Amino acid sequence: MISNSKIMDMGQNSLKNFWLKSIGVTILGGLLSGAIIFAFGLTSILFLETGTDAPQNYLISFVFEMAETILIEMLAIGFCAYLYDIYKHRKSCFRKLFAGFKNFSRNAVILVIVALVKGFFSTIAERLLDLSDRAPFEGNLFFYFLLIAIVVVFYCYIGYKLLPTWVGLMLKMSLDDSTSPTDLIRQTFSQVYGYNYKFFCLYLRFIGWGLIGCLTLGIGFLWIIPYQSISTVIFFDTIFNPEDYAVPEDPLA
Repeated sequence: MISNSKIMDMGQNSLKNFWLKSIGVTILGGLLSGAIIFAFGLTSILFLETGTDAPQNYLISFVFEMAETILIEMLAIGFCAYLYDIYKHRKSCFRKLFAGFKNFSRNAVILVIVALVKGFFSTIAERLLDLSDRAPFEGNLFFYFLLIAIVVVFYCYIGYKLLPTWVGLMLKMSLDDSTSPTDLIRQTFSQVYGYNYKFFCLYLRFIGWGLIGCLTLGIGFLWIIPYQSISTVIFFDTIFNPEDYAVPEDPLA
């Protein structure tokens, strides 16, 4: 497989002549995501009964949070499609940002499944931390920090195992309109399995870029986000379509 440094070079070269357009789409996606968060936050204030623990409050809050997540993730799927078009076809189309809505029902089902899985693991972590408030461990600082360490290790392990599948699934959803939700998840997991370490090594290479983005008060991220994202798209394309990256055999060998 192609090295991570080569993938980053390919990502940088792919954005030549497309930097400004990619930055524009990044800004547009951020503004739309912010508008969605604001709209659902305002709607929650209007619909939720403040000062009460009414059961309908929990239901409404869950539905709003899920809808907000789905809409924002749809834009993220479209961003993958936009960058894939730049990389593969050397063309840019702003409409690609909304490609995730093309197969809305299928993608929404996948996003709900992923959200439930995340919620399941978050619940486990919360229950572990709750043990510190129960006898005989209440007030025991050593046990409290031990639980925090266990939760951190737990999250790191789950992230290491599942995050590459989730990111690869975003690209799959942007390109595949026919495969069923469960088949697409299963297919992505089986293809990505074994590349977890390489995926995290790729992301570690962007830590320095992230620090530069912070030093520029966030302005640098307008360049870093497209760069990291298209490198990630290329990374998964080498996994999903290895035949496109096969080194031709030397007939004289």
